[in-house]
Amino acid sequence: MTPWVLSSGARRPLAAAWFAFFGFLAASVFFLRPHVRFSVLCLYVLLPSLAAAIAGYIWGGAILDFTTTKSPGNSMLRGMGVTAGAFLIFAVLYALGLPLVERGWSIKQAGGILVAALTLGLIMVGPLILIAGMIAGVTLYMLGRRALTERDGQAPDHPTV
Repeated sequence: MTPWVLSSGARRPLAAAWFAFFGFLAASVFFLRPHVRFSVLCLYVLLPSLAAAIAGYIWGGAILDFTTTKSPGNSMLRGMGVTAGAFLIFAVLYALGLPLVERGWSIKQAGGILVAALTLGLIMVGPLILIAGMIAGVTLYMLGRRALTERDGQAPDHPTV
């Protein structure tokens, strides 16, 4: 029996959900507390999760492509790349969303908010983002390897299309 390969259409949604989950976990460490205002929950927990899902959909599916990602170390690097992309997506969404959700901000300030989010956000949560990306990447890789191995009874070392 030949090893099974996830199609691009199946890899992307799985990677999106996987990175959204890890984005939610990472954001929850800092911002998910009892009696949190809904606007704070949206900006600092749901928005990073959405950004992680978008980045996971765009770039994360490659982790499940065993012709591209050949080792756990490579999956960690790809995971860090996905979360770095998610951080950029989050910064743009945050710069556009903050004026809509919080009083005292104007959409004209979006450029300054973007610069502040990129610089201060990177300083504050940069290491957490990279660690979450490494863990998400390697666990997604291991999940894919395990699922394919159990389904076919052999390791997907030589996948076919």
